[in-house]
Parts: sequence; C-alpha cells; structure tokens
Amino acid sequence: MKQALNPPLRLSLRTARFLSLLVLGGIGIGYLGGAVFAAPDGTTPMGFLGLRLIGLFSAVALFIEGRGQLTQASDAMLDERERALRDKSYVATHQIMIMALFGFFLWSILAKFIDGWMPGREQALDLLSGFAITSMALPGIILAWGERVVDDAEDAG
Repeated sequence: MKQALNPPLRLSLRTARFLSLLVLGGIGIGYLGGAVFAAPDGTTPMGFLGLRLIGLFSAVALFIEGRGQLTQASDAMLDERERALRDKSYVATHQIMIMALFGFFLWSILAKFIDGWMPGREQALDLLSGFAITSMALPGIILAWGERVVDDAEDAG
C-alpha cells in the first residue's frame, strides 16, 4: 500500500532555491572561510559563525521540506518517477562530494610543496562538519534546482 509523503514543511520552489543558496553560501563560506581565517588560538571569527548558523538552519529547513522528504522516503512510498528523481539526486550528490574530497586531497599534496595553508585539528573538524551538513542537504538542493517552474503565480506561495 502506497503512502503519500506528508512533509512537515512545504516551501515554494523559489523559496527552496533561495534556501539552497543560503545553505551553499553559508556552509561554504562559513566553514571554509572560518577555517582559513581562524585566529591563532583556533577560534573562528563571529561573522563566519553567523554564516554557519544561516547555512545550518537553511539546510535543516530543506531537509524536512517536501523535496528533502522525497530523498528520505522508502521505495514503497514513491512512484517510479519519484524514485528515479531521488536516485539521480543521490548519484549527483555522490559525484559532487567525491569531487570535493578529491580536490581537498590534491590540495593536501600540493600544500606540502608550496607551504600552503592546512587546517589544524579544530579547523579540520569544522570542515568535516560543513562537508556532512552539505551532503545532508545536497539531494534536496539538486531536486529543487532540477524541478521546472510550471507557473509563476503558482510558485509565488
């Protein structure tokens, strides 16, 4: 018996896309910038902490929103089209996150030769947290940007 998705939060496509930009900007700038510009004692400047919070709350909103619920639903709850969309978002998320890891591995090799920046223990944990939050939100973000706008008046809500 197929159950319908009943997400606790419903957002318009425009709002979901705006939140996705806040996630990527807030997490990307907040965590990476906070790690790079950390004080010598390891503390993160307050502005970066604020960006992290914006990114985190936006990620949670997208995660519990309908598109995020689609990524978390069991096969029995979805029709073939929804399963295909979900699976495509997982594959794209996997590819993006592997490219990000590969980029960091390349940087870690190159940084040794050019005496480039490398994160300390606190910054490495921050970067790992940002990576995890991004991977949680990315399938919903991919679904939001892959969705077509049918009617502007319908999407205004």
